[in-house]
Amino acid sequence: MCAIECRKEKNEQEFYCSSEFAISAIIHSIDPLGKGLRLVTVLVDSDGFYRTSRLYVTPDGFFFKAHVLVVDTFNCKRPCPDLKFGARYIMMGQIYHRRYSLPAWVQERVTGRLKPGDGLVKSSSYVKRYNRKREQKLQAAQDGKCGGSFPGISGK
Repeated sequence: MCAIECRKEKNEQEFYCSSEFAISAIIHSIDPLGKGLRLVTVLVDSDGFYRTSRLYVTPDGFFFKAHVLVVDTFNCKRPCPDLKFGARYIMMGQIYHRRYSLPAWVQERVTGRLKPGDGLVKSSSYVKRYNRKREQKLQAAQDGKCGGSFPGISGK
């Protein structure tokens, strides 16, 4: 299941419409917090924001820095999604806020490290290596209409 689900091509339009943030980012650091749990620091340039909602970013020279909690919900042997330091990815996910309930084992590992406004992606979220074809699909999804309305979510 891990190999199939983690490598499966995902529909950009569907994920864009259901996500609170969509960015193109370079992996700056990966901090393992336990099996299947990583806090990832990403660098995003000004063209890498497709949907930000309330994603907390801080300026860092030419880039903006953001933190994303990556949770492997499939408990695979290899991390899913498999992120490489220095590589560029397109990520879509949810925004963490205090009312968001995390499992107790996750909460105890992220206390003091995760703050409201950080990103949250799971194995089932959209995380793919960046390439021009995927970026074009994402821009088409951004320009298209999402069915239904998502309060508090705005495009670029």
